[in-house]
Amino acid sequence: MNPLWLVSLALGLVFGVAVPVLGMRMLAPTLRTAEKAQATNFRGRRVFYGLGIVWLIWAGCAILGGAFVRAATRGSILPVLTLAGALALVAFALGAVDDAYGSSADRGFKGHLKAMARGRLTTGGMKLVGIGMASLVVAFILSEVSPWGRAFWGSGTAALGARIALVLVAGAAIALCSNLFNLLDLRPGRALKTYALLSPFAILSVTLGLAGSLAYSGGSGVRVVEAAVLALFLAGPFLAVYRYDLGEEGMLGDAGANPMGAVIGMLLVCGMQPLVLVAWTFLLLALNFASERVSFSAVIAGNSVLRWIDGLGRAADLPEDGTNHGEAGASER
Repeated sequence: MNPLWLVSLALGLVFGVAVPVLGMRMLAPTLRTAEKAQATNFRGRRVFYGLGIVWLIWAGCAILGGAFVRAATRGSILPVLTLAGALALVAFALGAVDDAYGSSADRGFKGHLKAMARGRLTTGGMKLVGIGMASLVVAFILSEVSPWGRAFWGSGTAALGARIALVLVAGAAIALCSNLFNLLDLRPGRALKTYALLSPFAILSVTLGLAGSLAYSGGSGVRVVEAAVLALFLAGPFLAVYRYDLGEEGMLGDAGANPMGAVIGMLLVCGMQPLVLVAWTFLLLALNFASERVSFSAVIAGNSVLRWIDGLGRAADLPEDGTNHGEAGASER
C-alpha cells in the first residue's frame, strides 16, 4: 500500500476523530459555566448551547485533510471533504446567527417567506437563503464528477438543460436535508441517531458513486482505505457530542443540526443516479412540508419501534408525552 494512504488513515484518526473529540471535551466546562450559553430544553432542564461548535472544529479539519489528499494523490475521492468542510462552515455560521438572534415569531418556510415578502429579513430567512445558495454552489461543483451530472455531459442544449435542472435538484436536496436535521434536533439525540443511520449510506454513495468518475490506479483496495478515512471523519462529530446530547447536558442548536444535515446531505447526493436523486429530493421536500402541520414527536410517540429508537440512550426519568411543544412549523425557528 502507498505510504500516503497510511498517512491518510492517520490523518483520519487525528483530524477526523481526535481533534473534534478532544476539542469538545476541553470546551464543555467553559460552555457549562457560560451564562450566555444556557438554555432550557423540552423537559425544562437547563442545558448549554454550543455543541454545534464541533462542526466549526470539524470544518477546519476536513478542509485540511481533503487538501492534503488532493495535493498528495490523483483520483482520490477524499478531496470531497474539503467541499464538505466549506459547506459545514457556512451552515454553522448561519445557524449560530439564528441561535443567537432568532425569534419564534416566524416559523417554518411560510413564516420566513412571508416576512421577506413584507421587506423584513429574519435570521431564519437568512439561513434559508444562505444555506440554499451554498448548497447550489456545492451541487454545481459536484455535477462535474457525480453520476447524476455526468449522465448529461454533452454539448447539446437538451443535455445542458437537464444538467442545470439536476444541479437545482441536488442543491435543493442538500438544503432540505440540512433543514430536516434542524427539525429533528427538537429532542435529545434524535438528529445524531439519524446522522448515524445515514452515514453508512453516505460513505457508500461517495465511495461507489464516484469510483467511476475518479479513476485511481491503486484499485479497490485504495477505495476501502478511502472509505475508512471518510468513516473516521463522519464518526468524529458524533463521538464528540453524543454523551452531552443524549445525557441532556448540552444542545446542538441550529449551529449543530444545520451543518450536520448539510454535510450528510451533500455526501448522500454525491453518488446518486438522476432518478434516485429526484426521488430523494421529493422525499425530503415532503418531510419538510409535512413538518409545517405535523409534529414529528407525536408521530414517533405513536409508534412503538420509533419510540424505542428515539429514547435509546436518553435519560428517561420523566415521561415523554408526545405532544407538540411548538414543534410543527419549527423548521427555521
